[in-house]
Amino acid sequence: MPSDLNLNQLKAFYYAASCGSITRAADKLFITQPAVSLQIKALEDRHSVQLFIRRKKKLELTPSGKLLYQVAEKIFGLVEDAERVLDQAHDFAEEVLRIGSSKQLVRHLLARYISAFRAAFPRVRIQISEGSSEEMLANIRENRNDIAIVGRLPYQENLEVIPFIEDALVVLTSPAHRLAEREAVSVEELAGENLILREKGSGTRLLVDRIFRDHGISTRGSIETGNVDFIKEMVAAGNGVTFLARMGVDHEVNKGELRAIPLREGPFLLAVDIVYDRNKTLSQADKDFLDMLIKAKAGSQPVYTFHLFAAHEETQGRPRTMEGLPHDRRIADAEKP
Repeated sequence: MPSDLNLNQLKAFYYAASCGSITRAADKLFITQPAVSLQIKALEDRHSVQLFIRRKKKLELTPSGKLLYQVAEKIFGLVEDAERVLDQAHDFAEEVLRIGSSKQLVRHLLARYISAFRAAFPRVRIQISEGSSEEMLANIRENRNDIAIVGRLPYQENLEVIPFIEDALVVLTSPAHRLAEREAVSVEELAGENLILREKGSGTRLLVDRIFRDHGISTRGSIETGNVDFIKEMVAAGNGVTFLARMGVDHEVNKGELRAIPLREGPFLLAVDIVYDRNKTLSQADKDFLDMLIKAKAGSQPVYTFHLFAAHEETQGRPRTMEGLPHDRRIADAEKP
């Protein structure tokens, strides 16, 4: 029996569900808001089903809408795969590796792996997108990237997640700050400081918010930005304190421009994951890059550890470094609520 499902109507539903908004769906589809609404209404009327609960600020899927969205996501994922095959049909010799990550991870972690991959596969063209972890996951969802390397966030069920490395979260001050000579500082002591924080949507910010929430303290930053270099410059100039992953601050700490202080309640580890959509077909270049990362992880010790943990251990009377734990144990500890 031939299907009378209208793919344009299904597409309008899919984009509205993905964006949570008729307005944003219209922008992505390059049509008007009324046109999107009419397509969705026609789909609901034709099949006698309600797909959305319409609220003032956001659309919510009904149970039927959630089931349809899962199917539509697979359909349009395959459509995008087909479009990519057709777009690349003129040159099968050229493969493309599309990676998304934060600027700090690209610079301080991924550069070595990308260089090694480039040497092994010189014919593969590499495209790198930079942004917050949340933005990079959106790029996976919208098929702008195939693989993301991000600070850990809550993930959708369709994403395959491979724990990769962990990095210590540190408090940073200027050398002249009143806390600069402390061996360790508590979360409560930072409540009254000018906090210069990563933007919401980053894995670092999610971890900082969780630490403060667990101690009953609000993380309202005086400045919030995705520009890590700007954060470091502001802190070095004495305008506040911040929390950043250790891998991105070693240079400034070693030069004496910033002071890194462990948290008394720590260590707190930022987990970095490799993420891709399990419902989409990966290219051979994607598979080769994943294979290289997984082999590097399997053969490595923790990539980054905080060398100031030693001073911290003395103040606490118990070991807090993760150096001695096997990799799977460290991952499990990081995932505890």
